[in-house]
Amino acid sequence: MGLIGVKRTGTQGFQKVVFENVIDTLPAGLMLEVAKANYPDGYVPEGSLVGRDPATGIGKVLTAVDGAIKPIGFTHRSSEVVDGGNTNANGVVISGTVRIKALPAALQAIIEDLRTALPRFTFV
Repeated sequence: MGLIGVKRTGTQGFQKVVFENVIDTLPAGLMLEVAKANYPDGYVPEGSLVGRDPATGIGKVLTAVDGAIKPIGFTHRSSEVVDGGNTNANGVVISGTVRIKALPAALQAIIEDLRTALPRFTFV
């Protein structure tokens, strides 16, 4: 029969398990500068690579390790994208064990670069 009148919000359905083990997180998370148009489902996915712009201190979602912005870690949970660019990534994992197959496809392609840039992570 189900629950009548109950509305579900947020991400639903099957979620990939990105982390085998979380050793350390960035306290208070990270404010991300993201465009809502880049995330049609309204969420920055779990396991997104993030870094902090040294000039402004604002977080960015990274797709490559190019040296312009040094990566800090990965988002711990999916974060809802807010209009205006101030999306709060509630948890940023800075040390732990990551499942390669659960990462976004763009990050799976640069896994050797990630191993070098993020030595506190183990990739399995």
